[in-house]
Amino acid sequence: MENLCSGLIKQIQAHKLSALSAITYFKSEMQLTVELLAWLKAQEMYPQFYLNYRDEPITIASLGKVRLFSDEKMAQQFVQQQDLPLVGGLTFSKQAKFWLPRLLLENIDNILHVTIYFDNEQDFVTEQHACLQAAKTLEKFTALQSVKQVVHKIGQKANTEVWTNWIEQGLAEIKQGHLSKVVLANQTEFLSNQPIDAKDFLAESEQQNTGCYHFLLAEQAECAFVGSTPERLYTRQGQHMQTEALAGTATITDNPQYNQQQTDWLLNDRKNDHENRLVVQGICENLQPYVNHIAVCDVEVKQLRQVQHLRRCIQAELKNNVADGVCLQTIHPSAAVSGLPQQSAVQFLQKTENFDRSWYAGTLGIMRKLQAEFCVAIRSAFIEQQGEQSKIRIFAGAGIVAGSVPLLEWQEIERKASSLLSLLTIE
Repeated sequence: MENLCSGLIKQIQAHKLSALSAITYFKSEMQLTVELLAWLKAQEMYPQFYLNYRDEPITIASLGKVRLFSDEKMAQQFVQQQDLPLVGGLTFSKQAKFWLPRLLLENIDNILHVTIYFDNEQDFVTEQHACLQAAKTLEKFTALQSVKQVVHKIGQKANTEVWTNWIEQGLAEIKQGHLSKVVLANQTEFLSNQPIDAKDFLAESEQQNTGCYHFLLAEQAECAFVGSTPERLYTRQGQHMQTEALAGTATITDNPQYNQQQTDWLLNDRKNDHENRLVVQGICENLQPYVNHIAVCDVEVKQLRQVQHLRRCIQAELKNNVADGVCLQTIHPSAAVSGLPQQSAVQFLQKTENFDRSWYAGTLGIMRKLQAEFCVAIRSAFIEQQGEQSKIRIFAGAGIVAGSVPLLEWQEIERKASSLLSLLTIE
């Protein structure tokens, strides 16, 4: 890392202001695998962003911001014009936040790529200093530690009675034909005896919750949004897009025979299959005006540590000039996290749920000119520092369709929440 750091510093010091490009970047790489969470843990620059891809050996982390965009179409325009990457995403309610980071680290196939961005339209001395400070962060790492914290439950937005009432309202809307599906969620709050470091927590989740994306967004030191999600929003290579419908749930235990029985049941259960097909329907209908071709793959089962889901992958060829701004607006939030019809489901959730989802069930990822990768930010939590304690807000949701039983849906969200809760000791 010393060679990377010194090489970048020399590039930055040799830089002369240029009117030819709005952004200059300094880049270096070497064959090296770095624990990016250990690097992030040592840093004091914000915002911080982290994404460990689900299906490829790619992990990215970033510090700081050079340009900020609060509109996904403006973000897409910048990416297309400048051929530079942006990280960020959309909250559940579609509030966009994308930025060009000051420093971007990418672990790709055991090669570490480091890029520092310099804004030629800002004060030269200030930018040079900021870039030099960013380069020096490559020398700082803090060892990750296992999470062995005791936490106490301090609140829940819905107890079983409130949850049952929400579901009954949803079922009434479905019966009247206003909705086909709605995805209700709950927020549960815990307080720890000692501070919990979000990087330690996410590193532990990476070890336990395999087959997932792992993400972190910290806009400031006091609060981080973290999660380990099994669900892809979409990936794009040029004009080829792949998305998926992940909906329909069964349990996973330590008993392989029982798990196989649950898999067989899930594949043949009409209610779960209907729920999954509604997600497929919503995605395909929304994408139809923007694609030349779309195809739905056969159903399969994705097994996780606590639950297993039905999944149907969807392949699409986007029309020319269709890129991430359209894709994000069109797919998000999918029927897997909102419902169907999308707008009616979101309106129902806004008047029924008694909390702001914020980044929960939003989408986070990275967009480039020729490729993009976005996950669905479920199985997630906010970790907020409160003096010598930490407050953890954990979210979980369940898809409600005709035939849903409130108690069974309650048990489902409890199982989903346990993917993160099980990393802690509850008293």
